[in-house]
Amino acid sequence: MAESTRSSSLNSPPTPSGTAIQTTRSWRLGLVLSTVVTVLIALLLVQLDTFDAAPYTSDELAKKPIFLAPRANPRVLHGIEKIGEGQLLGPEDIVYDPKLRVIYTSCGDGWIKRVTMNDSVVEDWVNTGGRPLGLALGNSGELYVADALKGILKVTKDGEIQTLADEAEGLKFGTTDGVTVAKNGDEMQ
Repeated sequence: MAESTRSSSLNSPPTPSGTAIQTTRSWRLGLVLSTVVTVLIALLLVQLDTFDAAPYTSDELAKKPIFLAPRANPRVLHGIEKIGEGQLLGPEDIVYDPKLRVIYTSCGDGWIKRVTMNDSVVEDWVNTGGRPLGLALGNSGELYVADALKGILKVTKDGEIQTLADEAEGLKFGTTDGVTVAKNGDEMQ
């Protein structure tokens, strides 16, 4: 029996007395302290919160609302002047030229129409032969057009059409939708 006690003590590594017990106790103590501190901080924050929700009774929630907002405002277009009604087929974009006091609009039938502001006369100004979408007014009064079929076009004041670009890096444009003119006069897509 003495030999069995000796052999079991030989097989187990020697430990300093109480070190393993202290490590386990300090680990447990740290876990308990961090949990207690977290709970105390949470309770303190809840106590400092000044929000107090007002409870609704079930009969209050079942009442119909006093005011119902209309789905559409019937007076939203009250007092406006309709321009080109029935003459602009599928308008996409508009741009205003303050010098000439005209509005240019791109239409689904290929026309860029010009509407004078004084008498609201709609004029078939230029037909691109494609589908003009985006418009931008240049610094010198020229009109830049993003045509879905033709690319980026420039229309002079006289109505002459010039194709500026219809491809980039050897690839044809898919659908050219918008154009912008920079302050320095460069057109950008």
